[in-house]
Amino acid sequence: MFQMISVRQLEGLLNGERRFTLLDVREPEEYAVSHLDGAVNLPLSRLSQAPSILSRDRPVIIYCSHGSHSLLAARELSRQGYRAYNVSGGLQYYRGRHLV
Repeated sequence: MFQMISVRQLEGLLNGERRFTLLDVREPEEYAVSHLDGAVNLPLSRLSQAPSILSRDRPVIIYCSHGSHSLLAARELSRQGYRAYNVSGGLQYYRGRHLV
């Protein structure tokens, strides 16, 4: 089962020691315009490639623009055995200092 986290919780995690994988599931064009520092870009449409990119040993914090695609990704990655966390609301609500 995946869990939900707020953008405030995300900011706290980003400010700390990063013992997780930060996953951006938007399309590459969106990622190129802006993304969170250190995020891996794996669009929702290519989520089947997750086992070759993501480690099941680390939690995966997932975000998108508004939270709907990351919710689907979190649900699917959770089914695949990942510790998945969806960022509620997505980047539209993020106002922290880690936006590139």
